Amino acid sequence: MEVLFHHPTGVRLSPGVAAAASISLAKLRPAKIRSALRRRRFEYVYERTPVREDVPTLALGSSYGGWVIPDVVEPAWVCYCVGAGGDVSFDLELIRRYGVEVRAFDPVSSYVESARREADGESRFSIHEVAIATKDGPIRMQVTHDEGSRSVSAAHLYDTEKFIELPGRSLDSLMSELGDERVDLLKLDIEGAEYELLAQVDLRRLGVKVFATQLHHTGSVREARELIGRLRESGYVPVARRPSVKLTFMAEELLPAAQPSSTAS
Repeated sequence: MEVLFHHPTGVRLSPGVAAAASISLAKLRPAKIRSALRRRRFEYVYERTPVREDVPTLALGSSYGGWVIPDVVEPAWVCYCVGAGGDVSFDLELIRRYGVEVRAFDPVSSYVESARREADGESRFSIHEVAIATKDGPIRMQVTHDEGSRSVSAAHLYDTEKFIELPGRSLDSLMSELGDERVDLLKLDIEGAEYELLAQVDLRRLGVKVFATQLHHTGSVREARELIGRLRESGYVPVARRPSVKLTFMAEELLPAAQPSSTAS
């Protein structure tokens, strides 16, 4: 006699099919499903963030590591690219196109090593093995669940319980050490820790003219909206967006002057 088991959907299953279904459900952990759904909703909302359309912009770097920025960068600018990851094509394209100085930062040693190889001795590029934080000191960081990645997060972005401790530095501390009086362009991709950092960093005081960041679903839609609102209040206007919620802002004083309206003769 065949014994049938009831699946949660109400369908009756044979023992073999029931076992396979149980394994499949185990792989689809509820927390992981909730995280994926939250991420998709988050990206849906923020990929529709309105941006200024009268600002000339350029897409620099690869399809994975690239960013869209306004075409206002000048050779004398100092650019901080925080969160190099495994792709510094944006950093190097900034140098090739504008002749700027780029300082990159990442806490993962293998990413730092690969960035140095990719830069191939470019004198205007440097990379520093450190995580950007609100203060100097060690940071407990979560290791990604993605076997093809070596990313880490201080904001519990990943579906894993593996943690490591890495050195953290504040932007003020690094600027002092590196001898930079200002940061003209700041790219910030820190795996969910952007909410805590940007609540305590005054971009205006740092001299930032162009700011690009990736917003992560570690924050709620409301928190991301509040973050964008604070940037607007500080005089930064969204001028570009890219999939996976990469947003670029520009200081309002650099916006194109309003064109006078023509009058009928």
